[in-house]
Formats: sequence, C-alpha cells, structure tokens
Amino acid sequence: MRILIADDQVIARRILEEAVGDLGHEVTVVCDGREAWDQLTATRYDVVISDWVMPRIDGIELCRRIRGRKGEPFTYVMLVSARNSTEDVVKGIMAGANDFMTKPIERAELRARLHAAQRAVDLERSLASRLIDLERALEEVAQLRSLLPICMYCKSIRNDQQAWDDIEEYLHRHANAECTHSICPDCYEQHVQPMLDEMHRSKKAS
Repeated sequence: MRILIADDQVIARRILEEAVGDLGHEVTVVCDGREAWDQLTATRYDVVISDWVMPRIDGIELCRRIRGRKGEPFTYVMLVSARNSTEDVVKGIMAGANDFMTKPIERAELRARLHAAQRAVDLERSLASRLIDLERALEEVAQLRSLLPICMYCKSIRNDQQAWDDIEEYLHRHANAECTHSICPDCYEQHVQPMLDEMHRSKKAS
C-alpha cells in the first residue's frame, strides 16, 4: 500500500517509517498536518498514519479534512497518540479515523492493524468499482427504455403493456400532443406527384 506518515517528532517519525517500510509498503513522511494535507491534495494514498498533536494542522483536523473530500477514493486513517482514554478514542473516531493506536507502537500490533487496513481498502475499492459498473448498467437500461419499438411496416408503436398503438394515439397519450397531417417533400415526390400526373393523363385521354 501507499502510506503517508505525519508526525512532528523526528525519532517517532523515523521509527514508524522504518517499521512500515519493513512491512513492504511504500512510505512518504511529513512533519505536520499541513504538509500531510498538501501531499493528500497532490497524491493518492491508501493509508494515512497521523500523530494527534502536531503544529498548524493536528491529527483530528486532518481526519476531518480527509473525510470532507468529495469524489475522492477511500483513504484509511490511523490516529496515533500517547492519549488512550475512551474519550480520546471516541473523539478520534468521530473525527473520521478508522483506527486508533497509542504510543509507543509495537511492530506486531502495527503489522496486524495494517493488515486490517489492507482488507478495508481492498473492500472499499471493490465496492467503488461495482458501483461504477452498476451506474453504467443503469445508464444503459435508461437508454434502452428511451427507445420506442416501431413496426417497420405500419409504424405502430409497442406500449408498456406490449400492445401495439397507432402512432397518433400513442403520442396523444404520452406526450399530450395532437397530430396535424402534412406531406413531406420526399413523400410528395414519390406518392402524390405520380398520382397527380396519372390524373392529368387520364383527363387528357378522356
């Protein structure tokens, strides 16, 4: 996974970077929430591991900003803090964090939590892909519904009850429109003009 680490403490940041890198993930590190937010607006990350207390933008505000984005792929957020009270955990989760770890972080625990994060990210990506497929399918259904089955011979239209309606009756029922009859130039040339010519010839012959 592509993981972004935000921590203003140099030693803690380096330890966490090494631990995450040893697990085979691609790691980017920043020193505060402002730099983390700038990275997130420019690059897609699967997981953000953020310290709670940081200058400029803290971990709670960073969570809120991540969850406030519209139309962006899912990002799994893990808050890290020396705080471990129930109130702190609830506050972090309510701000949008998916997980909460207390310092100091054990490598075995980090491995397990990142494994859970991987499952969550994969599931969200799969659901997003299926949603896109569903939206495309619905668009295709809507296009099919907009097509009117018309008899190629008598020009009757098949209605929703699978019965065939006269085209004028169908338009009147569904579009509340009355038809006025006219003759297009092509039909005039193909049908009307020959009849008129035949009538003239018949008069001359008589």
